[in-house]
Amino acid sequence: MKRLAVATLLTLIASFVITFVTSAAQAADAPKDRVIAMYFHRTERCPTCQKMGSYSEEAVKAAFADEIKAGRVAFHFIDFEAQKNARYTRAYNINGPALIVARISSNKVASYRNLEDIWDKVSDKPAFLRYVQENVKACLAK
Repeated sequence: MKRLAVATLLTLIASFVITFVTSAAQAADAPKDRVIAMYFHRTERCPTCQKMGSYSEEAVKAAFADEIKAGRVAFHFIDFEAQKNARYTRAYNINGPALIVARISSNKVASYRNLEDIWDKVSDKPAFLRYVQENVKACLAK
């Protein structure tokens, strides 16, 4: 029984270390020039905000799968009410749910755009997806 517990513990520790090292390596290997889409949300989200977050993620991940694998595009959910994210909230002037698409050049934010029209397009999924994808594509082209 003791051996089983030790083996389980060692397996858990090994998987944690592998995950941590892989994540660190991926972050270190991120291209200097890339596009990051960030959906900022409250800690507690209403159905509309959940829908906008899921549509945003779908738009980016479906259209830019190859770019995501290469590290040229990334998508993140960010709770803007969480203290740990305060620097992002200030940097992008967030005061409510928002989708920000940022162009990173030489590892610095070169420009960003708040895609405010997601609010108007949330009831039309194809238009929402197209709007997000066009903006990510425009950032990639720069």
